[in-house]
Amino acid sequence: MDLDRSPRRLDADWCSELTPGGPPYFTVSYPEPGVNRPQIETLIYLGSTQISDENGQRIGFLFQNAQSYEEDGDWSALPEARRDEMTAEYAVMFYDEETVGHVADIDGLLVLLSGLRERIRRGLGWERFLPEEK
Repeated sequence: MDLDRSPRRLDADWCSELTPGGPPYFTVSYPEPGVNRPQIETLIYLGSTQISDENGQRIGFLFQNAQSYEEDGDWSALPEARRDEMTAEYAVMFYDEETVGHVADIDGLLVLLSGLRERIRRGLGWERFLPEEK
């Protein structure tokens, strides 16, 4: 796989530049709407490449889970069989130009978590944060 490992400028809310192998990046998700329990995943950006699918040819941004990156090394430098295993394990993921805006750098992560902090300060959503009483 040919990866373009040059830094990429983004026009995104939570991240303005992607640097391969550089600083960590993050995704923040919630198990369901209205729940104040963020799930934060740390990612390492590997580079961009052309991907083809049912929507045609487009740019894909390749990220690897930070734990996998530390344990296995850079996915793109591994033998193909191991890359296939890691892809099946969701240790690597592609974002296209539309979805890469969901990835945050450290400043973007702080902005996202500040929004959560404000909700908690206002007392919004705590009933969904704690386990249901039995």
